[in-house]
Amino acid sequence: MTIKKLELMPYAQAHVEIDADGNKYLFSYRTMVIELTADGWLTCTGTYSRTTIRHIGAFMREYVEWPNGERGDYYTAKNAYLGNYRLNIETGEVEDL
Repeated sequence: MTIKKLELMPYAQAHVEIDADGNKYLFSYRTMVIELTADGWLTCTGTYSRTTIRHIGAFMREYVEWPNGERGDYYTAKNAYLGNYRLNIETGEVEDL
């Protein structure tokens, strides 16, 4: 397991854990907030607090790139959470949770 700080927020109480399979997990404080699997499935477990919202935004800009080259944003994760679905950032597929 590799643990990395968010490059856009190096002093934040957040980190990304990357497992041997390439799955990425965003932790805000001690709460796992986002899972991004190696095959592109993104799941957000909640937005929690104003600070966590900033952590999610930084993670999305750093780790999510759409096929057209655009970077991810907080609202993509928020909409997935509120809509109770996960989405594939490589194919655009959506699955209900």
